[in-house]
Amino acid sequence: MIALKLCNEKRLYYIENCIRYLPQKAISQREFWQAGAELIGEYGPEADAEVICLALESLDKIGLKANIDIGSISVFKKIANHFNVKDIDRLRIAISSKSISEVKEIINNEEALKIFSYVIENRGRIEILENIAKMNIHELYDDINYIEKLFDIIKDYGYYDRVVIDLSTLREMKYYNGIVFDIFIEGLGIPIGGGGRYDDMMKEFGLDLKATGFAINIDLIVKLIEKIPIKKERIINVYYKEGYLEKAIDIIKNMRNKGIKCSLSLYRGEKEGILISDNIIDLKTGEEINERNYISNSK
Repeated sequence: MIALKLCNEKRLYYIENCIRYLPQKAISQREFWQAGAELIGEYGPEADAEVICLALESLDKIGLKANIDIGSISVFKKIANHFNVKDIDRLRIAISSKSISEVKEIINNEEALKIFSYVIENRGRIEILENIAKMNIHELYDDINYIEKLFDIIKDYGYYDRVVIDLSTLREMKYYNGIVFDIFIEGLGIPIGGGGRYDDMMKEFGLDLKATGFAINIDLIVKLIEKIPIKKERIINVYYKEGYLEKAIDIIKNMRNKGIKCSLSLYRGEKEGILISDNIIDLKTGEEINERNYISNSK
């Protein structure tokens, strides 16, 4: 059971240990830590863009620059229905695997093969959808308008160059019904997370609500963070002579208020740092320091 924490009446988040069922030969993790966020009760490109950009911003905050591939269950279903594909879930798996040979085993229509091959082989912006629509799939024009607005809003958030359309990005159709996406970090060949719109799933809980969200695999995130070089921050050692503790405390409080990291200790003959007595002395050079100038230059 995942415990959702309330940000406000519509926005929820969680960080929980998750367990999922997998076939015996599956190489994915069965148990893992996951963090996610959900936006309940909102529909439209504004809501989808908020969730997508929140995922990117969250990863930026911990030093991981992510990119996102966007797909659409709606677009996939419309193309499949246009060609009366019967085994639609098998086709979804084949396209997600980018296997044209498997697609050929499912459908025989040459026009359909041409379109699904294009879906597998091409990534880009709105022109991907426009090119498919020009192949006599006129049902896509509502999706084109929706995704075009989505990209405009993502651009306003400042993440336009980190998001592309890849219509082979497809998630479980019983769960998702609209925009779906995978989250990637450069150097890792598998998604670290993903999400999308799952309005239909809410109905299974008796809720007539729209919903969108995302989740990321914390186990993978931890491995990636461990590879980030840690920048060693400078810490200034401040010492004081007997009787000058109060003065030293005033000085380090001023330094810390300015964002300077420092420690405070009783002076025992140290050779580096600054010494507080009648004057402020640089122990390395033996020179007297002007407190205001020293703090400005240390920032």
